[in-house]
Amino acid sequence: MIRVSNLKAAYGKIEALHGISFHVEKGEIVTLIGANGAGKSTTLKALMRLVPPEAPTVTGGDITFDGASILGMPAHRIVSDIRMTLAPEGRRIFGNLTVMENLQLASWSRKGESTDKEIQHVFELFPRLAERARQRSDTLSGGEQQMLAVGRALMTKCSVLLLDEPSMGLAPLIMYDMFRTLKRLNAEGLTIIVVEQNAHLALKVADRGYVLDTGEIVAEGPAEELLHRPEIKAAYLGG
Repeated sequence: MIRVSNLKAAYGKIEALHGISFHVEKGEIVTLIGANGAGKSTTLKALMRLVPPEAPTVTGGDITFDGASILGMPAHRIVSDIRMTLAPEGRRIFGNLTVMENLQLASWSRKGESTDKEIQHVFELFPRLAERARQRSDTLSGGEQQMLAVGRALMTKCSVLLLDEPSMGLAPLIMYDMFRTLKRLNAEGLTIIVVEQNAHLALKVADRGYVLDTGEIVAEGPAEELLHRPEIKAAYLGG
């Protein structure tokens, strides 16, 4: 479904990705793990074709979706035509808008379609959002804001969901609930790419994983296999 080939990306003169290659099949959960600064978030921003200065400039390689290059496609068309959506690190919700307004705003690419089904699906996945539908989103707890960030992404009717550090700042119970929800979405047919510092949890829910280190992929394989590799356990899973 998605193939990244020898991708290079830079922030100004500083190269952040040094020619990485990976693929994601339809219906998979694939995780990218690694330390801070490894290039995980940079990879997602490159996939979404976000623009500098916040995102990197792609300086080499290719990204294809169903066999066609998307390097020349702007971010809004990645969302509307490719149906790939990013739930960014730090949630990035619109705090001065209500929960419902955040969800409705995310459906701009739907070109007049009814969004009632998607809103009900989000509220079924995250009942707390239904209870707080008319509440300003900056008054939500951190866990509720993360639910809203994921729900907002789902409102685009995406077929591929990119998640950047979905467990950041969450209490353990909320964190595990979030990953159970991701497994449910995947069972419903959604393809998911997740960047996550909690490598153990990410590998528990993923089908396959890639390990990034300073802009290079240094290991890859089935998630269960990576969980039990001694060098991966020592470096990323607390021994």
